[in-house]
Amino acid sequence: MGERWVFFCDHAVYNMPMINISALRSLPVRSVLVDDIRDWLRDSIVNLDIKPGEQLNELLLAEKLGVSRSPLREAFRLLEAEGFIVRQSGKGVYVREVTANDMLELFPVRAALEGLAADLAASRLTDKELLVLGKITEKMAQAAEQRDVKSYQRLNYEFHKAIVRGAHNHRLEEIINNLGQQAMWFFFATLLFKKSMDYTMDSHREIYLALKARDGKLAAQRISEHIVEGGKEVLGLFPLSDKATRKTPLIF
Repeated sequence: MGERWVFFCDHAVYNMPMINISALRSLPVRSVLVDDIRDWLRDSIVNLDIKPGEQLNELLLAEKLGVSRSPLREAFRLLEAEGFIVRQSGKGVYVREVTANDMLELFPVRAALEGLAADLAASRLTDKELLVLGKITEKMAQAAEQRDVKSYQRLNYEFHKAIVRGAHNHRLEEIINNLGQQAMWFFFATLLFKKSMDYTMDSHREIYLALKARDGKLAAQRISEHIVEGGKEVLGLFPLSDKATRKTPLIF
């Protein structure tokens, strides 16, 4: 039986068609320029200089930035993959609108996934990674004290990303990164942090201390509570009618 299985495997392998390497399309090389354009657009969206629902005029943006339309289109593709913009067939590219239903769907999923990541990270974070997370936490405290919303927002993103990476589970990291909801996370981080940086700072510090103590269950509980409470605050930003219909976008 074993010999027949080996023979079958050999037969299958040696009769597989060879891939024509020369026919494969070369992968595009992402230049620094594309990253710079993407970062500029993302910052403009996050800071609400370009608001949800607004159209991104390719020609005008290319002129404003002094670039050709090719790297701009590549930046659009990156932002679309990150969930910041949407492409409407025959109409163009728009900043993604956010609804109460988006929030209701996002936060429980995010809480569960990041809770799992925190549980794993508690035992898998290297000492160096834990040190980096501690420094991020310290910088967040400084930004909160200085009421520097933009820096706090950026550090908050780094904080959560560091925990997800610290879980050392590529599948989990991929799932979280592919939620395509980073835009909503950023939109409301900006609004929430203006109101409650002190509260969220305390919450982040508790998460860090649980991870430092290598207490996975406590870290998972703290980060899940942090995200769920943030979700409740976010829903409070929507008009009452939207909470009922769950369809109307939030107007900034």
